[in-house]
Amino acid sequence: MTLREWLIRFIEGAFAGVELHDGTTLYEAAFHASYGFDCHELSLAKTAERTDWRRVPVDHLFARTDAVFFMNPAAKKFYSPAILRAVLQEGIRDGLMYDAFLFDLSGLIRGSRGDDISFAKLYNTAQRAAFVRFCKFAAFNAPKEFGREQPLRILERIRQLDSPAK
Repeated sequence: MTLREWLIRFIEGAFAGVELHDGTTLYEAAFHASYGFDCHELSLAKTAERTDWRRVPVDHLFARTDAVFFMNPAAKKFYSPAILRAVLQEGIRDGLMYDAFLFDLSGLIRGSRGDDISFAKLYNTAQRAAFVRFCKFAAFNAPKEFGREQPLRILERIRQLDSPAK
């Protein structure tokens, strides 16, 4: 088993049983990202996968790069492992979804305001470890594919969350 395959299995284990429930579907988020102009996305939302993130079509993830910015916390938790697994299996393709995901993740880790749910509260220990392992893999094992700077920045922000307050 390669390190990449091991990481995919780790992510699958960490997010096993995560369901979308009443979270924003990928298609509803894409509808909002289009400022409400793409009604086809709403029709897709009616039949969207809600119980097993592994069944979310990879091509649908890559085609809706801005949707991540319009997801509520339940959707972020449901679609995050699908995105991580997709880029590990398929590569980053044009890079837009990967970049949008990392940018959004970085903001989530940095802090929350008002009614936002923080990274540490949204994801359990195993799920946070999956993000750490992914970022380490990206930065140290596949920097030409995934880049090095943004994963290292995310790792540093996660480390700061885990360090005791001074």
